[in-house]
Amino acid sequence: MTKIHGTHWMVRATCITLGAGAVLGIINGFNAMGSTASGSPVMCAVAVLIYLAIGAAAVGLWFGEDLGLQATRLLLLVQIPLAQSASFSYLFYTGALGVLYGGSKFGLQGLVGSLFALGIHPGSASNGDYIVGVNLLAIAMLVILGRVDLLPSASPPPLPQSPS
Repeated sequence: MTKIHGTHWMVRATCITLGAGAVLGIINGFNAMGSTASGSPVMCAVAVLIYLAIGAAAVGLWFGEDLGLQATRLLLLVQIPLAQSASFSYLFYTGALGVLYGGSKFGLQGLVGSLFALGIHPGSASNGDYIVGVNLLAIAMLVILGRVDLLPSASPPPLPQSPS
């Protein structure tokens, strides 16, 4: 497989998408802390911390840091699954979401923005609607980042010739 450099436009576009999504997620998290309908302030704080980590990883990747690349890959990995039922829900995305889902409903959906939703509803009826899906955009970004080469070339640069 061909490697691409960390300065490739697809890597830069990934950094920009994740960075912008992190900013939106942080803003949404702080706005949700003040709202009683948004759930627990602790979960809002956790979401803000996750979005801060995503922003830091995207900046690290932009500047060619290996830790930024590894952290971005990990944080994209947790954005892949989507699960929703009467008793449990999990949805997490940064910047954009392209989801292919199935269950009681089937389809393809795209959203722009950022969202972190984790819910456990004990005692709910288990015969309600359920959806399981994957974030296609996160998978595409992981494929791109799987080809990234941040290491310098194995061969050293040529030495200058001495004038003779």
